[in-house]
Amino acid sequence: MGAEANHPGGGMYARLESEAYDSLRDVVLSAGGIDLGLYKDRCLLRRIAVRQRACGASDLRTYLRIVSRDPIERERLVKALTIHVSQFFRNPSTFQVIQREILPAVLDAKERTGGRALRLWSVGCACGEETYSLALLLLEAGRGVVERYSTVVYGSDIEPDCLRFAREGSYPAASLRSVPAQWKQPYFTATEAGYQVGPALRRLVSFKSHNVLEPMPFRRIDLVVFRNVLIYMTEALQERVLLALHETLNPGGFLVLGKVEGLAGAARAVFEAVNIPERIYRVRGPAGLPPGGGAGV
Repeated sequence: MGAEANHPGGGMYARLESEAYDSLRDVVLSAGGIDLGLYKDRCLLRRIAVRQRACGASDLRTYLRIVSRDPIERERLVKALTIHVSQFFRNPSTFQVIQREILPAVLDAKERTGGRALRLWSVGCACGEETYSLALLLLEAGRGVVERYSTVVYGSDIEPDCLRFAREGSYPAASLRSVPAQWKQPYFTATEAGYQVGPALRRLVSFKSHNVLEPMPFRRIDLVVFRNVLIYMTEALQERVLLALHETLNPGGFLVLGKVEGLAGAARAVFEAVNIPERIYRVRGPAGLPPGGGAGV
């Protein structure tokens, strides 16, 4: 029976296979900073099984020997365990709510409180599409918005190759299929391979290597977008990460999760729902949306 059908340490897992999984966990933690023990086993085992089959290994013990001696396979395994699939304006309805309701609320709060910094953060930004999408919405938010404030859109990810791709800013045409036609010409340059991100977007973004399990690198953030990562975590780890993100947000700041994700544990007490279908929440407090704003969507 394949490794993905069993749980390490359970009755269906032989002792040697369980020991091999524990050793593999140590290898991955050392190579990529990913602690398999904090994530849902079933999701990870499927990804490990893909690499195991690709190497022709009949069991985890054999695959462990390969990973231990082959740095290239270690790198491939870490990549397989890292979520880095995205495109511009992925789940367009979410970005529509961000554009029509959330960013206006953020800007309104700036006007009322006299805030001078405007900070957005795409956590687990993959190859940068989401980060540039947020920057584009800021440029479309109104004349002079990005000049009026000290503006930056951060993108962070654990995968170096993804960050290198993001900084290069060159994407296939398929990645831009959800970008409205009227936005392509002003913000992108057509190339033989697809599109190149233009200077107006580049000036707003800053990419950083970061593991979400480590201390958060930013503070005073107005909007955090953290989508499709929580689903791979245990509930205890979800709570820990959400509370850490809460500490990075301004009072009344906003958090956007993936469509099948939600708050966990004590995070339910520090965030309130703004838009349930789009999984948008805000820090409980006086700033941000007026009472009830956007909640009926």
